[in-house]
Order: sequence, then structure tokens, then C-alpha cells
Amino acid sequence: MIRGTTPTLEFTLPFDTILLAEAWVTLSQNGSEVLTKTLQECFCEGEMLTVRLTQEDTLKLRTDSNTEIQIRARTHEGNALASNIITASTARILKDGVI
Repeated sequence: MIRGTTPTLEFTLPFDTILLAEAWVTLSQNGSEVLTKTLQECFCEGEMLTVRLTQEDTLKLRTDSNTEIQIRARTHEGNALASNIITASTARILKDGVI
């Protein structure tokens, strides 16, 4: 991931996303939450959950540590789920700020 860009994060779930009542995609660095996107901010189709990050979102990330990403969710039946934590590096940009 590169700071100041608008990446799309795609996650393939082991079940149809129609079963989700709530979901959160959280990005964390150094053990602290940087940002969380809710199910309403995601696009769901079949088993694919997609979330697009804004420039403002990625500018919150630091380049001196890895970014951890995790999905937590609750189904309509009340089951609470969590994905494994995904680790990604965050690359720097030369011109900071929103363009």
C-alpha cells in the first residue's frame, strides 16, 4: 500500500456476504487502530467484500511500521467472526497531502 493513494482492498470470505449483519475492516499500526471501515462503506457481492480507501485514509498510515488489516463481523444469526490478521508494508510518497 502506498500513502496518499486510493487502493481497493478485496477479501474473499468463506461464505456469502449476504449473511453479514455487521462488518468492520480495521487497519492498525503499532498496536493502535488507525481507521475502520464499516459494512456500509464496503461493497459486497457473493463471497467478495471490497473496500476502497481514500487519500485521506492512506495518509493516516505511517511508513515506519507495517500495517495490520483484519475483518471482524457478525452474522444475522449472531455469530461473531474474525479473519486472520494480514500484514502489509506502507510505502512513502515524495509529495505529501491530498492531490
